[in-house]
Amino acid sequence: MVDTIIQGKTRRRREFCAFYTNSDPILTYMVERLRIEAGDVILEPCAGDGVFIDKIIERTAPSEFTLDAVDLNPQAVAKLKQKFGSHSNITVRKADILLEPSSGLFTGDKSTYTRVIGNPPYGAWQDHDRRKLLKELYGGYVRETYTLFIRRCCQLLKDNGRLVFIVPDTFLALHLHKELRRYLVRQTKIEEILLFPSHFFPGVNFGYSNLCIITVVKSANTKDVVTNIVTVSTAVDKIYQIAKGNYNAADYHERIRQKDVAESEDFAFLIGVEGNTRIRDIIRGCKLRLGDIADCVTGFYSGNNQDFLAVGNHAGKNTGRYRVVPPSEIEHDFINKEDVLSGLTNEKKYIPIVKGAGPDRFSVGTNWFVRWDKKTVDFYQKDRKARFQNPRYYFKEGIGVPMVRSSKARAFLLEKRLFDQSIVGVFPRRNEHLNYLLAFLNSDIFTKLLNAINHTANSSANYLKKIPILLEERAITQVNSIMESQFATRDTEGTLKEINDVFNSLFEIPTK
Repeated sequence: MVDTIIQGKTRRRREFCAFYTNSDPILTYMVERLRIEAGDVILEPCAGDGVFIDKIIERTAPSEFTLDAVDLNPQAVAKLKQKFGSHSNITVRKADILLEPSSGLFTGDKSTYTRVIGNPPYGAWQDHDRRKLLKELYGGYVRETYTLFIRRCCQLLKDNGRLVFIVPDTFLALHLHKELRRYLVRQTKIEEILLFPSHFFPGVNFGYSNLCIITVVKSANTKDVVTNIVTVSTAVDKIYQIAKGNYNAADYHERIRQKDVAESEDFAFLIGVEGNTRIRDIIRGCKLRLGDIADCVTGFYSGNNQDFLAVGNHAGKNTGRYRVVPPSEIEHDFINKEDVLSGLTNEKKYIPIVKGAGPDRFSVGTNWFVRWDKKTVDFYQKDRKARFQNPRYYFKEGIGVPMVRSSKARAFLLEKRLFDQSIVGVFPRRNEHLNYLLAFLNSDIFTKLLNAINHTANSSANYLKKIPILLEERAITQVNSIMESQFATRDTEGTLKEINDVFNSLFEIPTK
């Protein structure tokens, strides 16, 4: 669960990858959403230290429910048996819920439970044999354990049974979880998704995502279902009020039609726009996307940046531990060297590389350099850790977009430099679109569209390919003129205002 994090520094810890929390607002909310009724049969599939069970006991008479507390960790099971051994309506067992279909743990009717509550493990370590078996049982992507728990526990629910889980919010957007989203929107009624930052909890701060609590009812009758999307970002105690149905306490609240999610590309929830229905309409109704007019690719990785990267000076961010390369070792005229893709054959050893995200837009300077002599390039191509990927785009004119999400997109010309894997390279198929796309990729509307398509920390090339694009000759001419002025005057602030005016008008974004 979430308050005391098991860091996963040993295989045993990574195997369970459990996060425990005693956050009372969270526990109260989740048990409230479970809506326990007399006669309910409850499953806690990863019971841990039993805090959900404690809260259920606190709020519900023992005569009204029976409960199976299951955990894979034998130490946790022993403590649970000691803790709840006197409760005749609670059964504790050691079991692997995910592998139950192969072990025959549960017999007879597989839809056993009327309620499921829990906090499944996130990213638990799995050996090759276990992954292979999970792949056979579930298909699709099996490395992220929490999504498998959602799928398996929905299978174990009776029709109209309720499931309440606290999990990372990555399943709402990432490509890897498309099949889970398909299942949820077609086979369950998604009542509510409560979103909140992971840093609400001491010792936990996921850099790649936030957390959410999802409440679903198992039912294929999903017509006219409306889902509450609730965000709490300022104070965890607000969740007490939301548990009571007071959505005025939320930092943000909206209701979306499950039907719209089901009809979205890849069943994406598009939660990153907080009520901006125009942004959702653009995404769902677009006929042309960035991937239709430009190639979007991931850049190069040396496999060991400490050994192969160097800097021009230590003035930049995160440069202190890298060697300062002498100017005599740098080949700046690499474009004119024969077969530069195979490496330098003269006395020079390094070439410029675009790495990371800086404060600049439209163009960025060079302070990073990568070893690029022929012997080293041969090594990159053979080394298992290195990523000599998409090489036909190296040293081509294109646009770099940092993969790490920011409040404002910052795109820049690559100027035929090598770019590393923290950058998505965007290469227009028609040269006349280069400056137009450079402007668009720096616009506010692009940031909103990207954040809606993928609200998590990193946006790979696949997400950029989905960005809606409009090509109108008058707008292209206008934007190209603006960009020519930008290159001449470097008036970035003024350029951004003009760009935003053009694209807001083109996409019919209401002005405030």
